[in-house]
Amino acid sequence: MILKNDNAELIKNYKAYTMQGSNMSPAVDEGDYVVADINQKFIISGDIYVIQYEDAIVVCRLLLDRETVTLIFDNTKVEIEEPLHIISIIGRVIDIKKASD
Repeated sequence: MILKNDNAELIKNYKAYTMQGSNMSPAVDEGDYVVADINQKFIISGDIYVIQYEDAIVVCRLLLDRETVTLIFDNTKVEIEEPLHIISIIGRVIDIKKASD
């Protein structure tokens, strides 16, 4: 769930993160790299996003219902509903590079 930003480079509007944890397996496994487009702040329900939530940077699927957003973690039964203004979208995940590749 928590992402590590080790020397992530900002290339135009993209930012890369290394996944820590297995909350999004099998879509994103521990050690995989996710690339987020930081210009994509709008929510497409069901897509994967990098967000600021509470005091952490996390990766999860987002479902939007008016002013409520649901954070979904694929490898858990955890679904968190929050008012939309509680989260800060860093960007929509546009690519996942498997660590095993």
